[in-house]
Amino acid sequence: MITKKTIKIYLIPILIYLAFIAVYTGISKANNNHYLYLPVWDVKHYLDISETGYDVHPCTPGIDGRAGEICGNPGWYPMWPLVVKFFRPLMGGESRTAFIGLAFAFTFVSFILLFHFMNRHYDLKTAILTVLATALGPASFYLLTGFPYALFMLLFIIYLLLLYQKGGIFRDIGLFIIALAISLTYPTGILIAAIPMIWYWYEGKTTDKPIRTASYWLGLAGYIIPFVLGPLLLWTYFYIEFDDFFLQLHFQAKYDRIWAFPFWSMLKSLFKQPLLGPENVVIIWYGLAFLIFIPFRIKRELWIAAVILYLFSLTTGTTMSIYRHYLIIFPVYMIIASSSRPLWLKVVYIILGLIISLKVLFPLFMAYRLI
Repeated sequence: MITKKTIKIYLIPILIYLAFIAVYTGISKANNNHYLYLPVWDVKHYLDISETGYDVHPCTPGIDGRAGEICGNPGWYPMWPLVVKFFRPLMGGESRTAFIGLAFAFTFVSFILLFHFMNRHYDLKTAILTVLATALGPASFYLLTGFPYALFMLLFIIYLLLLYQKGGIFRDIGLFIIALAISLTYPTGILIAAIPMIWYWYEGKTTDKPIRTASYWLGLAGYIIPFVLGPLLLWTYFYIEFDDFFLQLHFQAKYDRIWAFPFWSMLKSLFKQPLLGPENVVIIWYGLAFLIFIPFRIKRELWIAAVILYLFSLTTGTTMSIYRHYLIIFPVYMIIASSSRPLWLKVVYIILGLIISLKVLFPLFMAYRLI
């Protein structure tokens, strides 16, 4: 039964969402700028995949790359375009309307589900601060664009809600489907496998499960396989369609992404790029969040996954677009909110994220300078 108290509580994430969209749509309107809604940068590739599928062709020197390189759109994952294609008929058959409409809708649902998750596992104050930290993060405006971050957030939260429920066949099927969808939405989606893997390991210790039995390892594999299966399915499709199983990796080679020690990549960025540039301010904001709000009071598997996501982008040897790559480190917002640090410090830190967004990142995005 829905009570007045329940309605009152769930008005909180709704009001945060309304304030969130009011800020960015209001600034866009005041500046007569529509880039928030346009197929800019990667969004164009997602739109093309949604409408015509994958395209691979040799680069034309001076137009779309250097001779010998692979051009097209095999570097972008298919789940977001497929979701848009599915809903497009319900939105007038227009892809751009579907992209933006779904981004706004998925963000709305995600805020409510995130609030519900944190309120259930922690308390009301932590739930409010988590949703605020998510909405006011340095690059949170990307949740309202045609990038796949709103979908990723929604899938991530649904996965957590299912993971911490009691076992059952429908839960297991749901986890498998959502994990597969996550791994087909974004390249780093496969790293979310760290959450069930660590949870399963420590759950086994606390319940005295015999970890040397085949059933134990089969159970663990059941959580990990769907995260691995997504990229394998995509690469198999590339092999069938374009005769190149590692097409995605070959395509990404032109972006100079090479394996590197993460802290070395961080130091190079901090010393070679402007300290208040978009890459460095985000690296600093997320990095300091780990340091300031220790000890972590969220679940072990969540903060470990957050650290993995933070370091992974740096291991690619470049900080290009790292400000939006870090947006998916959703456990960081939980770390800030659940910390034992004073409330004023948490609020100030969250507001600092908004200041970074409004003073550094969003103006560059509106100027079509934020890749």
